[in-house]
Amino acid sequence: MMHANIRGFLVAALLVFVLRPALAGQGDHGKPDLKLPEIAYQKIKLANGLEVITHEDHRLPLVSLDLWYHVGPLNEKAGRTGFAHLFEHMMFEGSEHVGEKAHFRYLEGAGATGINGTTDFDRTNYFETLPSNQLELGLWLESDRMGFLLEKLDREKLTNQRDVVRNERRQGEGMPYELAQEEVFHLLFPKQHPYYASVIGSHADIESSRISDVRDFFRQYYAPNNATLAIAGDFDAAELKRLLDKYFAPIPKGPSVDKVRVSTPAINQERRSTVTDTVQLPRVSVAWLTPPAFTQNEVEAQLFMQILGGGKSSRLYRELVYKDQIAQKVECDEMPLALASVANCDITARPGVKPETLEAALDKQIKELQNTGPTEEELNRARNMILSRKVERLQRLGGFGGVADMMNLYNQYLGDPGYLPKDISRYHNATIQSIHAESRTDFAKDHRVTVYTVAGKKVIDDVPRSPENTDADVKLTPPYSSDFEAAEAWRSNPPSAGPSPKLNLPVPAVFSLSNGMKVYLVEDHALPVFNATVLDMAGAEANPSGRPGLAAFTARMLVQGTASRSALQIADDSDGIG
Repeated sequence: MMHANIRGFLVAALLVFVLRPALAGQGDHGKPDLKLPEIAYQKIKLANGLEVITHEDHRLPLVSLDLWYHVGPLNEKAGRTGFAHLFEHMMFEGSEHVGEKAHFRYLEGAGATGINGTTDFDRTNYFETLPSNQLELGLWLESDRMGFLLEKLDREKLTNQRDVVRNERRQGEGMPYELAQEEVFHLLFPKQHPYYASVIGSHADIESSRISDVRDFFRQYYAPNNATLAIAGDFDAAELKRLLDKYFAPIPKGPSVDKVRVSTPAINQERRSTVTDTVQLPRVSVAWLTPPAFTQNEVEAQLFMQILGGGKSSRLYRELVYKDQIAQKVECDEMPLALASVANCDITARPGVKPETLEAALDKQIKELQNTGPTEEELNRARNMILSRKVERLQRLGGFGGVADMMNLYNQYLGDPGYLPKDISRYHNATIQSIHAESRTDFAKDHRVTVYTVAGKKVIDDVPRSPENTDADVKLTPPYSSDFEAAEAWRSNPPSAGPSPKLNLPVPAVFSLSNGMKVYLVEDHALPVFNATVLDMAGAEANPSGRPGLAAFTARMLVQGTASRSALQIADDSDGIG
């Protein structure tokens, strides 16, 4: 949440630099000169198949849980899309021993942060960060919804969450250009492919989901043998093992889950479409199929997209936004996925500019890169940007890209939670020549899809709500025997917090420069990262009468050029150091 009168709004900049010598030094072929960061971990497997990955870090009294179920649209079938995302919602609705809608209440009452669940094409995850003396509470909550959700999964809850998910989809459909993003995937993949549908599912499939379907889906995929729990932070390893045996070991193993083997047909002729939407400015979206996640060529595709349109130092921003001023915005990225990755560029026009003009300008920049390849400076800058984002997130135990999440990511795709140094090495193995070769193969014009978004009527494929008596006659079978339920009745008592942990915060060294600027310095050598916050002690409260917004406007001007650097030079220099 942002407050307009925060003191220091005039000049407040957080700079995160991955130090150049540590990750992208200028030695031979840009290979690192210092030791790469590593994630020390332990990995065990319970008898029921649950994988547990742990990383100890006792600097702060915090612990993060990050539970990945190896299920997503990858595992869904045509006509049954959106089930994984539906369960992302259902898992917060209440399990047998925790109670209805009590998950958030327990976590927030314990001081947890970063509580969330997300669904991607290849997986579904749930995570939270707790005070370390509340670790047992987190394990109690996660184990109960893994093992005891079906007892509370009835037609009423399903009906409610169908409505919630469909409203979430409608909110997305109401956003400008969202329909075009779905159209891109419809062109990239055939209709029977797992990646064809939106992660959230179609209105028709969500509405047609029935209680027996979703309960079967849960039994198949939300079992310990199809999940990995990553735990990072301040914990005692022996005590953690005891708690894992207590909370997760009794949960029965589920059916085996076969590896998905689906071929992704290549695109050998450009596919085009035009989407009408309630937008003011046209947009051109272009996408390509790129190699699967964590292959070497997938790194070249990432770097190519970063050089082409990944930020203000990219070629498309420099030419289309800054120089020619025909584009309002340029965004290019690459999404690594198991079956085939997706590279995508979205270019939004300035008023009066036609999408054909944008596409021609895009083609020109791609052709130049395919003819000559990137420069060494562009390669180093792109590599630094990608690696800085990757390593900077490791300052957090949990959340997106945090230590626990990264261990699960590497484990999901490679079976190696400590893959980070090898991952970084992939980027250093990329060369001008390898990126040049990738640009001429996967990024050829006849291998892409192109979608124009233009002003017009928004067409949404909605369907009516199911009748009120849907599933009313379905008889639900208890998942466990009465003896097993009686043996697990102890779970109804939430665990108590452990002793309050001791907090040892770092103490900064404080000094002043000759010009009076005060500096607070905290040294931390765990990662090759430097963070700097520059704060000017004047904000919106200093706006002159009749000039509201002047402070905010001034702050935005600081990156638009100085006497010694233009806006593009500032972008080049800052991106160059990550």
